[in-house]
Amino acid sequence: MRRPGPLGSWNGRVDVRPTIARRIARTGLQRRIMLYVVVGLALMFGALLILDLSAISRATDLVYQERLTTAYTTAGILDRDFARLAADALETAQENTVTASPAAPGAAADLLAHLDRPDPQDFFSVSGVEILDPGGALVDQAGLPRLDASSSATALTRLGMQAKSLRGPYAVAEAVGPIPGSIPFASIAVRLGAADDLVAPVAIMTTVSNNAKTDFVPAWYGSPNAGAGGGVAGAAGYHLEVVDPAGIAILGMGSDEQPGQPSKHFPVIQPLMASGGAAARLHEPGPNDTFAAHVMAVVPVAGTPFYLVLEQPVDVALALPIQLRNELLIATGVGFLAVLAVAWVTTRRVVRPTQQLTLAAERMAGGDLASPIEVAAQDEIGRLAESLEAMRQRLRAATEQAERTNRELELRVAERTSRLGQLLHQTITAQEEERRRLARELHDETAQTLAALAISLDRARDALAGAPPQTLERVNEARAIAARLLAETRRLIVGLRPAVLDDMGLLPAIRWYAESTLAEAGVEVVIEADAPASRLPDHMETALFRIAQEAMTNVAKHARAHHATIALRVDDATATVSVSDDGRGFEVADALGRGGADEASVGLVGIQERVRLLNGRLEITSTPGHGTTICVIAPIEEAA
Repeated sequence: MRRPGPLGSWNGRVDVRPTIARRIARTGLQRRIMLYVVVGLALMFGALLILDLSAISRATDLVYQERLTTAYTTAGILDRDFARLAADALETAQENTVTASPAAPGAAADLLAHLDRPDPQDFFSVSGVEILDPGGALVDQAGLPRLDASSSATALTRLGMQAKSLRGPYAVAEAVGPIPGSIPFASIAVRLGAADDLVAPVAIMTTVSNNAKTDFVPAWYGSPNAGAGGGVAGAAGYHLEVVDPAGIAILGMGSDEQPGQPSKHFPVIQPLMASGGAAARLHEPGPNDTFAAHVMAVVPVAGTPFYLVLEQPVDVALALPIQLRNELLIATGVGFLAVLAVAWVTTRRVVRPTQQLTLAAERMAGGDLASPIEVAAQDEIGRLAESLEAMRQRLRAATEQAERTNRELELRVAERTSRLGQLLHQTITAQEEERRRLARELHDETAQTLAALAISLDRARDALAGAPPQTLERVNEARAIAARLLAETRRLIVGLRPAVLDDMGLLPAIRWYAESTLAEAGVEVVIEADAPASRLPDHMETALFRIAQEAMTNVAKHARAHHATIALRVDDATATVSVSDDGRGFEVADALGRGGADEASVGLVGIQERVRLLNGRLEITSTPGHGTTICVIAPIEEAA
């Protein structure tokens, strides 16, 4: 059973359409209108752009097809030149009785001389002639350096095998052996007799490449002004390359061609050689290639193992499609932006009054009721602006009345707060005065009386030297009770108002109380203090001592600490007292929230009250199990 997923979707898939709709609804009116306009224009111009790009794509395909046709035509020219050379060789041989006497000295030279007339081939020229008997043995040779016995065996044997298997008027194969100073192009085998005359000799014509640094221009082929390969210096044409089965460029026409070297097109040509196919495509350089991207057409040369490549730079081959595409993109972009600008201006005139009202409402919501609402409109928006202006005036009057009432209440609260502060200050001052008075009375009367009582009991004990032991024991007990009362009275006097605070100041009083309270509780105390150059005001010293006293008392009674650090810092502006321990800590918020419900929180409340009277700042940091730090920072001038 399927269960509904988030937002009412099924199988846990969230339907984001309501979220998108809400975001669109929260978008500004003009932006929303422009969004709809942009979407509509994008659909319209997108459809037109797709159609136009499809037409440009078809034009590009036609360019590729035209390049492939040109490559086939050029390959046909090359094949025609092979056939014409074979026919010339056969005709010349028959005219000069080479067929009748193939072994006659100078037969090969005679054939080469007749072929080397002012009618050169456009892509290659004859460099040498070898005449072989029907068995494939070399009979005569001209134009080429004679091969030695070790190197001629393989080459001439292969040519001889071609001669034996020759069934047509001629055959084209790879050139045999290197040719000094030239790049071998091909070897053409021609039977110097009838095509089916197996006893006729065979002429092997070795050709070399007519390479050129000018481009190959098919339209100039055969022109009297054309260079090798039909090229014309400065004319825009093709780079032509003929590649043998090993991937070597045996013919190159163009400024960047390198005949005699491995062809950069061979990785593309090799699969086509295996299948005997042809292709026209964009050839882009790889990561380690240095050539630029170009359009290439690759076709086989009929009757040969060679492949012909025609290439052109992309900006030349695809100039028309690229120009059409650029013009289309520019026209589409300009049209889109122009329509968008018209839509923006139109919607701006409609939406601007609404935006002005929105800004006015936001100012009113932010508390600005003094700025009038001014919207130049005569339609429904104008009436809405008038209503908002009336509402603004009424709200302003009500707000001013509320502000006057609040100021009166604030004055009353401030007055009562000041009275409470004064009362609290008077109470604490009276408390300190009362403590001082009680301490003085206890010291002057009760302590003196107890001391006199102890002395009298000592004298009574001395006078009863011969009395019974029971009597002396009771006198000693009374003497011990009087001593304990005297010690307790003195401790009470010190707790009410330590004389060291009045006589020596804040730091000695803090040190005395730390040693007498924390040290007795087994807490190791470290006091860090900068002795002030002069004493602080009396009420400030009293308040800071009481704060430190309460903090140290809490450490001794509740913290279960082993170490405590008390710091006193006094500068020109502030006095700082801090008490830190490594005890069990507590939750500060909970302790302050109890508001005096227990002994520890009562001490914190008292510290807060005294800090408030000093116009100071209280910082309490505590983590359960990691100790507590109570720090008070009080301004000296304000405290004074």
